[in-house]
This record gives sequence, structure tokens and C-alpha cells, in this order.
Amino acid sequence: MSSLIIHATPLSTYGRTCTLALIEKGVPYELDPAQPQSPEQLERHPWGPVPAMSHGDIRLYETLAITSYIDTNFDGPALQPADPLQRARMNQWISVFIQYLYRPGIDIVLQRLVVPAFGGNANEELIVESIPKTEKALAQLDGAFGKQQYFAADAPTLADYFVFPLLSVLEMTAEGKTLLDATQNLRPWSALMAARDSAKQTVPPAL
Repeated sequence: MSSLIIHATPLSTYGRTCTLALIEKGVPYELDPAQPQSPEQLERHPWGPVPAMSHGDIRLYETLAITSYIDTNFDGPALQPADPLQRARMNQWISVFIQYLYRPGIDIVLQRLVVPAFGGNANEELIVESIPKTEKALAQLDGAFGKQQYFAADAPTLADYFVFPLLSVLEMTAEGKTLLDATQNLRPWSALMAARDSAKQTVPPAL
């Protein structure tokens, strides 16, 4: 079958989730630097965001669908626990991330890092609105750790690969650093994740 292609800007945290999963599974891939809302991306995804995936005749969009396909379609270490409770917890934390952390967290990142890099002025009101939402979600994720070092099991699962890319850029902002300093478990967990070969191979380019 043709090689697997991830269509996503290298700065996309969701795109990085997909490439982390591919490297952890040992699956060769190509990264097509697609731009959100481009005509090409709108053909792949009805709403136009990145990432999307092409694998021969197979087309998928939405990160959870893509990473689930990667995990179940290829040999390699399992990225989803076999234990029903652990898998349920993995799905719970993925849902928390998607529903409650991603939007306010990425808004802080965009306004503090991306908008100024392109000559714009940060929307300070949006940042202020995003801080308490991000804080609440981070507090819930921080409480996920019991005896295990990762969100749902003793080894990383898809939940870890969803959360890590956003937190790695969130801590580059003053607001994100303050929020993460208030947590007990997320910083040591993030250090564990950053030390993995997959994380080292997918560090996003500087703005």
C-alpha cells in the first residue's frame, strides 16, 4: 500500500499527535505541510482544519480517528490499553483535553506566540478569558495520576500523545508557565514525554 501521509502544518499540535503515534508504532510516514482552510485541505476535511490522513485509497480526518486507525492497523506497541478501565480512563482524558483544554490553551499560545510572530497584536481579553478555563482543565488532568506515571496506564497511551504537544508549547508562554507551575504532576510527566525519541523527532519549528 502507498505510504501514509499526514496533511498538517508542522506547527499543528494535533498533527504532532498523529506523528508521535506513527513514530511510536514504527510506521513510516510523510508529512505534507498543508495549511488550514486551504482549498486542498477543504477537500480532505469538510471544515478545513488540520490534520487529515491519506493512506492509499483511505482518507480520514479528525485526530482521534487517525490515531485509532494507526494503532489498530499496524504492528508495534499498543497505544490503547487492553484493560477496559484503563481504556475508559484514556478516553475520558482525551475527551477532557478536546472539550475543555485545547481551545483555551491554544488561544493563549496563538495570541502570545503566533499572532505577534506575524506582526499582530495579542487579544488580551481572549487571553484573560482563556486562563481560568485552562487552569480548571489542567487541574483535572493533574489529578489523573495515581501510582502510574502516565494518564491511564504504566506506559503512554493516546491520551498522553494528545495532551503533550499542546502543553509543550503552552509552557513557552508566561501564562502557561504560571499555570503549569501550579500543578504537581504535569511537569514531571511532561519531562518523561519530552525525553522520548518520538518527541525529540517531532519538535515543531521555531516561529
